[in-house]
Amino acid sequence: MEKISVEQISKELLLFVQSNLLDSKIAITPETPFNQVGLDSMSIIEIVLFIERKFGVAISEKDLTPDSLKSIQSLSDCTFKYL
Repeated sequence: MEKISVEQISKELLLFVQSNLLDSKIAITPETPFNQVGLDSMSIIEIVLFIERKFGVAISEKDLTPDSLKSIQSLSDCTFKYL
């Protein structure tokens, strides 16, 4: 299987967040901090679970740091290390 890029991961996460976790009126980019658009810890857990299902990886607890959980881009970068 071809390795997926960070950009592709980011695109998938952005679509998931926009479709499932945010009001359609809220604009978000991969760099937007989750706390600026009202995503809380439960929402972030949903995103991590989506990553595990979609990409078939389990992100280690040691990599689930405040820095890696702050935006779509930071989570995409973290996920990419597991693929």
